[in-house]
Amino acid sequence: MNKLYKGSRLDKFRQYGLWSRYYEHYPNNDLIYLVGTTWRIQFEPNNVVNPGNYTLQLALASATYAELQVRVNNLNVKPPLFSTGLIGDDNAIARHGIHGLYWLWSIDVPCTLLREGSNTIYLTQSRDGNSPFQGVMYDYIRLAKRP
Repeated sequence: MNKLYKGSRLDKFRQYGLWSRYYEHYPNNDLIYLVGTTWRIQFEPNNVVNPGNYTLQLALASATYAELQVRVNNLNVKPPLFSTGLIGDDNAIARHGIHGLYWLWSIDVPCTLLREGSNTIYLTQSRDGNSPFQGVMYDYIRLAKRP
């Protein structure tokens, strides 16, 4: 820990070297990141409440000439459950951070799309990039039962 910040309220934000604790958190298996135009979020809910709906909260830190599509348990279903349409004209992906525009959606997910056991949410950036700076930067993703 940097002694300059020891004892201040900044303690928990200035702990350099936290990457060395990776093996404490994941001693047996590494995290798997599958990079491409489709990201997969795999999960196994303890129980799916039926009837009822869920909300997928999806926040992007930045988008540049992108279209994000959301599908649940079927990568090929058309139309997707949700699509942003063409979004973004900032250049935060190129590390011009002050130019980023925050995007937030709350997407209704009917319980009929979820099942007991293994589920997958597919997030597809459907606009093929003409540039390495075209795409999205994720900030926050959460699936929760609606009250």
